Amino acid sequence: MSARHSLLLAFLCACPSAAGTSTEDGTGEAGSATAVSGPPTSTTSSGVPTTGEGACPAPLAVCGDACVDLAHDPAHCGGCDQPCDPGLACLEGQCSVACGADRAACAGGCVDLDNDPAHCGECDRACPPGVACVAAACTPTCAAEQALCGEQCVDVDNDEAHCGGCDSPCPSGQPCVHGQCVGVGLHHLLISGQSLSTGSGSAVVSAIQPFTNVSFNTGVRAGGVGLTGFIPLVETWNGAEGETIASGAANLVSQLEQARGSSHKILASAHGVGGQPYAALKKGTAPYADGLAQVSAGVALAAMSGEVYAVRAVAIIHGESDHVGNNLAYADDLLAWQSDYEADVKALTGQPYPVSMFLCQMSSWTMYGSPVSRIPFEQLAAARARPDRIHVVGPKYVFPYVDGVHLTGEGERWLGEYYAKVYRSVLIDGVPWRPLAPRAVTRAGAVVTVDFDVPVPPLMLDEVLVTNPGNYGFEFTDSSGAPPAIAAVALAGPTRVQLTLAGEPVGGNQRVRYAATGVPGQSAGPTTGARGNLRDSDATVSRHGYTLHNWAVHFDEPVQ
Repeated sequence: MSARHSLLLAFLCACPSAAGTSTEDGTGEAGSATAVSGPPTSTTSSGVPTTGEGACPAPLAVCGDACVDLAHDPAHCGGCDQPCDPGLACLEGQCSVACGADRAACAGGCVDLDNDPAHCGECDRACPPGVACVAAACTPTCAAEQALCGEQCVDVDNDEAHCGGCDSPCPSGQPCVHGQCVGVGLHHLLISGQSLSTGSGSAVVSAIQPFTNVSFNTGVRAGGVGLTGFIPLVETWNGAEGETIASGAANLVSQLEQARGSSHKILASAHGVGGQPYAALKKGTAPYADGLAQVSAGVALAAMSGEVYAVRAVAIIHGESDHVGNNLAYADDLLAWQSDYEADVKALTGQPYPVSMFLCQMSSWTMYGSPVSRIPFEQLAAARARPDRIHVVGPKYVFPYVDGVHLTGEGERWLGEYYAKVYRSVLIDGVPWRPLAPRAVTRAGAVVTVDFDVPVPPLMLDEVLVTNPGNYGFEFTDSSGAPPAIAAVALAGPTRVQLTLAGEPVGGNQRVRYAATGVPGQSAGPTTGARGNLRDSDATVSRHGYTLHNWAVHFDEPVQ
């Protein structure tokens, strides 16, 4: 071998092996990766950098005899000889799908973060079931009475964080009612109606004021003159009239608010007159003028004591004289009555708050010689026409009566606590009130289903507090003259009652009635008169041990 050939052989033997890398201690295998800074020495015919002298520029790494990008090379994804499955790309050292500019890789797929409810705005940020993702935000479909605030549907009529509109919070301690923050210290409750509103024949049972509630110095039946101060709210006997609903209503509100760390001070004053129909109590009459005089006095006295004052509601206990007079427009009268009170009160006080009307249904028409009456249905119709202003507290068939028309003292106070529950729901909690009343009546064959608005489900058929008048108070009628009898009445869930008829009806004008018919001459109440056994499961605690379940209203509804 010539000297030239020997020199060439020695030079080749000193070069690194083309099969892999090596170190001074002889370590190094194919598949390991070493990143070395420095310029590459050469490339293969395919364009892949080769190790040349064993050096790869950062961030490339040595895999075999090539310099590779472990962050993006699908044959060496995250490490040498770690190939991605067919169809996947190597993204930042992870095998993943390759998505376009308007897509993101989430959970092995390409998604649009702008409208994917499972990945709304970012991977794995899921919207609640049934909620759409719009513009990268979970966007629920809100009910007609709600507004979309951020990603929540809220009722801006009663949401303290969004009162009257999104992001309009109420000051601490002020409830949101009808879309307004209510910052009032003295809440005036006006009371009007017939003799039941003035406590006719009702013995006094509330002679002590346990909270801060007040009446005028002239008492609960305040009149319109001499209103010069406030005194603790108690009931008094004037020889014919005693306990009204005032103490029962005001004191239960105060107790319930105290139990949750708050307070609520009520000024209660009555201006009704016994035996008078709407026409003798409406705007333009002396009793109505007395009510406005009480408002004027409330404004002046509250200003003198430094209290923020507003008239919050008028409680009505009425209907008997309009039953006797066969007033066919009583619902319209109630609507006008509430509207007049609100307009005149706002003019006197300058308050922005509405004046709600709370009323109970008349239940004593049998004492006037009638088996039926349209008045309770008119009262319900008025509340349905203005659910934001007029509220049916409930019927009166569950209470004890003195003479079949007027309540005992306990009955008046008990009724007052029912007014308290609805007053608090509407005017403090800001929650719309719906009494236990039917919202749909349907029929399939011989089975009629009545679906109810139920304040506190489930429904109950109670024969302990109210005796069963037959079929728990339900009736089915049609125009045939001989409608099928009700064979069975049963609860069909927490909000439904099913009536099974003896046969499929054939007559027109099919209707379901409840607590609608009584025996003429019988006293109203839980054992006689027009009544029924359907109630809810409201467990509100009375101050005096009364049950405060919500009882189904008197109704007469068409079958749809």
